[in-house]
Amino acid sequence: MNLLGPAARQAVSDAEDQVGPVPFLAVLSGWCEAVNDERDLTPVRRNVVTLTARLTAHLPWICEQPWVTDFEAEIRDLLRVVQGITMTRPRRVPLPGVRCPSCTGLTLVREDHSGWAAECGHCPAVKLDQRDYEDLVKAQACRVPGAAKS
Repeated sequence: MNLLGPAARQAVSDAEDQVGPVPFLAVLSGWCEAVNDERDLTPVRRNVVTLTARLTAHLPWICEQPWVTDFEAEIRDLLRVVQGITMTRPRRVPLPGVRCPSCTGLTLVREDHSGWAAECGHCPAVKLDQRDYEDLVKAQACRVPGAAKS
């Protein structure tokens, strides 16, 4: 299982013999080494908790780096691997009766752990926080004949 290893103890410069996804510790260690080197930090212990804590603590800085898209892609791949192994996917709960403000479709959902109150299943840019979602519900309710006004 690649969640915990094995992984090379040194940087791998030629991964041609790698079969399957790179182990979690190898991916997290590689990114932590990049952060440590560029920010002149003392390395942390090599376990999932300390490595993810280091990366999380420096996330605002990471987001400003030219390699952030590579970082995001590799972290997203780790998430997909975990979801595949654990057979879990974020639950998407439909929000019936409320139309997307962009495409006007009945496509709004609330996804577990996304941080958004509502997202459109078709419009990737439509992500509403709780206040914006409540405002949208109120605005659309006012347009429905016979709807109670608050």
